[in-house]
Amino acid sequence: MKSIALRRLTAALVLLLLAGCETASDQPPRTQVQGATVVGSTTPLTPPLPSYRPPDRPADGVPTGTRSRIVRGTETFMAEAPPAAAPTPGGDVSLNFTNAEVRDVAKAVLGDILGLTYAVDPAAEGQITIETARPISRDQVLSTFEVSLQAARLGLVREGNLYTVVPVGDAQRQTGLVGAGQAGFGTEAIALRYVSADELKKLLDPLIPTGAIVQTDPARNILFISGSSTDRRNLRDLAGQFDVDWLRGVSFALIVPQWTNSRNLVEQLTQLLNAEGVPTAGTVRFVPIQQVNGILAISTRAAYLDRVRSLVEMLDREAQGSRRRLFVYRVQNGRAADLAKVLTSAFGGESGKPSSSTPPPAGLANAGGQDIATPGAAVEDGSLPAPPAMPTIEGQSATGTSMTLDLGEAEEPIKITADETTNTIVVYAKPQQYEIIADALRRLDILPLQVMIESAVTEVTLNEELRYGVQWFFSTGNSSFSLSEIATGAVSQVFPGFSYLLTNGDTIAAVLNALSGITNINVVSAPKLLVLNNQTATLQVGDEVPIATQSAVSTDNPDAPIVNSIEYRNTGVILKITPRVNDNGVVLLDIAQEVSNVVETTTSDLDSPTIQQRRIASSVAVQDGQTIALGGLITENRQDGNSGIPVLKDIPFLGPLFGTTERKRDRTELLILLTPG
Repeated sequence: MKSIALRRLTAALVLLLLAGCETASDQPPRTQVQGATVVGSTTPLTPPLPSYRPPDRPADGVPTGTRSRIVRGTETFMAEAPPAAAPTPGGDVSLNFTNAEVRDVAKAVLGDILGLTYAVDPAAEGQITIETARPISRDQVLSTFEVSLQAARLGLVREGNLYTVVPVGDAQRQTGLVGAGQAGFGTEAIALRYVSADELKKLLDPLIPTGAIVQTDPARNILFISGSSTDRRNLRDLAGQFDVDWLRGVSFALIVPQWTNSRNLVEQLTQLLNAEGVPTAGTVRFVPIQQVNGILAISTRAAYLDRVRSLVEMLDREAQGSRRRLFVYRVQNGRAADLAKVLTSAFGGESGKPSSSTPPPAGLANAGGQDIATPGAAVEDGSLPAPPAMPTIEGQSATGTSMTLDLGEAEEPIKITADETTNTIVVYAKPQQYEIIADALRRLDILPLQVMIESAVTEVTLNEELRYGVQWFFSTGNSSFSLSEIATGAVSQVFPGFSYLLTNGDTIAAVLNALSGITNINVVSAPKLLVLNNQTATLQVGDEVPIATQSAVSTDNPDAPIVNSIEYRNTGVILKITPRVNDNGVVLLDIAQEVSNVVETTTSDLDSPTIQQRRIASSVAVQDGQTIALGGLITENRQDGNSGIPVLKDIPFLGPLFGTTERKRDRTELLILLTPG
């Protein structure tokens, strides 16, 4: 019964405190509620989510931390003692008996002075002494006589109008319920309002006078007091002093830590404040409230609860740094998946493998730049050390990549998930660990540079003047053509868009115009590409040509058809450029250029074309605005033909008499010009 009542009491207190926590008010947080003072924070039950807004600052709106509400009691646990009886005016009765027989004193007091009907039990024998220092009133005579009987282990029992002097043992058996203040031996029933009858009896047991009896009725919470009128009055007054509203006097505090489990804190607080031998032992009781991850502290002194709250806040703040939480970083300039892979690689990890998984909740997808804290989870202390072990990858979902950084057995793993749908990175780590990760993210998540690349892919026909190639022709310093003497001017319409300078200050257009004056130039492609730093741009102009890679025929069935395996090959102009810009303005270019043509196969009987290709792959460094030239790939085409009188020109030995034989050789050089800007 007591445990059930205690649980109900605890539940009622929690509901009362929570109601106070959820009540909105424009008044200051200190109010009077039914005689008790309520002091506490008006912090909402759901704290705002801290935000990381790169690159300027790591966090905004830090959570408010520990929340608490204190109900201060009156600290009154005993009623005031009844005021001392005012001195009665002098009476007209003086009692002076010394070692007188009980029968004689009973006759004098009960019969002669008070005029009451009385009897003396034959077993009531003994001598009593009564001496009054001054005359007393007639109202005090009966109680004085009753006190003197107790010294002789006798009692006075009233039945109707008859007063009987009997031994104390008989008086206890003959007693019945009497009213308060009634003279004689009797039993009073006191209905207690606030305290438990059993608990109060335990308190009164050492104080019960000889001959008095105290019993309880727990079901109705009634205290029965048996004894003389004087004993009953004393015990009744004492019970009244303890029968006070204990709940109104005691103080309660509901403290809700944000980062620490309440059950763990209760154990620690109990060891600190209630350990054996500690002066504060028993002054504060702690009850964990798991529903709200709260601590219910109960004390007879409100000042203790203030100290307990400060202690919990201090412990909770220290635990904040050791608890893993969810942080959401909204990527501003890069790709979340790429940054997540970089972070994992920084710890020695590998990229994740695809696996089927459900997308993240919509609420999490909208929590950009925020961390999501779940109060109440106890976590071991720790910080982010150098990774002693290789991280492991847990998996990759349809919308993101999930990675786990396993820092060894002594550390809990850091989990990093890239949500490609919202371009965010979700990190499950301790705050100190996330600070390191967030700092790296802010340095990596920067606005990338862009590089404008103008290019020209040309084929230069090599004639007699260029028989050793274009590059050799320029390097010889031929007096008929000097780059330094070419005047700048309008760009030729044959090569539209060329307006950038060579490293020596001359324009590409001027050089190409000069070359066109001595030979034929064919511009295969002249693209203009805008590329992000460290990204690859691809330009492809051409066709996909089917090529037979394998033929198969059944050897069992001669009528079976021939089965060919076909794959498609990209042809034409294919340009791939990856720029990298350093802090000095130097542009590093990774270039892969291919020019391919489709010709008829002459080396085999396969019904498949031959791909003629010229390919350049290089990595170069150039200043911003300068032009580089890549060339030297020379192709030679030979063609033999004859003309003359039909039929006669094909006669062996005599054919040359009726026709002529032509042999033509064409040599071209692939020249690539690139200007990053």
